[in-house]
Amino acid sequence: MSSQPFKFSGARSVYYENYLGPFLFEPYGKEMARRASFIHAGSVLEMACGTGRVTRHLRNQLPTSVKLVASDLSPDMMNVAQVKFNQSDATEFILADMQNLPMNENSFDLVVCQFGIMFPPDKQKVFDEAYRVLKPGGQFLFSTWDKIENVGIFNLIFNEHVIPFFKGEDTSRFLVPFSLYDTRQLNNFLLHSKFSNTKLEQVVLKGIGRSAEDLVKGFFTTHSVGEEVAARNPEEFELIAERMEKEIRARFSDKPECELSAFYGAGVKR
Repeated sequence: MSSQPFKFSGARSVYYENYLGPFLFEPYGKEMARRASFIHAGSVLEMACGTGRVTRHLRNQLPTSVKLVASDLSPDMMNVAQVKFNQSDATEFILADMQNLPMNENSFDLVVCQFGIMFPPDKQKVFDEAYRVLKPGGQFLFSTWDKIENVGIFNLIFNEHVIPFFKGEDTSRFLVPFSLYDTRQLNNFLLHSKFSNTKLEQVVLKGIGRSAEDLVKGFFTTHSVGEEVAARNPEEFELIAERMEKEIRARFSDKPECELSAFYGAGVKR
């Protein structure tokens, strides 16, 4: 059994990009880059760049003179990201753990992290590292998902279909991406790292999927969550996938549209 159901490697990195990227990460990637474009920065670090959705939008939005460094812990995810760039884009990719960045202190004017802080064991260390590598007056921008019950598609996939299959077990591993929705906790992380001018804001955007089938592939059949189900009961795996697709069509149409909810946070290095 996988103890890391949201670790994407090998072919899963491509599935993540193709099936989840357009629906989940594209709308928030555009919004993150829009916010970053209002900050005067000569150097930008993106932590947990994943398959490069935010990275691509940052590069498009920021002046070509801005140094952009994208980092991630997964070489497979980064390989998918790098395909979106060529040498003229002047973007550097670095394998790095958010909890232990290989950059000197006071190196960047802006640090960005979209939907990555939920995963490392030591979340406070992520905030500490962002603070360390920022120059005085530099800013940290990040986003986390809202509570699972507040996002219809997440609730349908996980609470209604996945978690009931593992009834009686500890299912907290399936809720990790949706675990940092408490704005007080997020603000405490910022303050503990000595950030000032802290801000937290709920942002609701619309996710638009290509098809119900694609969302089932992204969230379940090509996802390690689905693989856990299939390993125990292949027949039930097929039934859950069928029910999931039927429910998505019924609630969100065959070209699913769903309101997504997340929190954007920000802080300034003193």
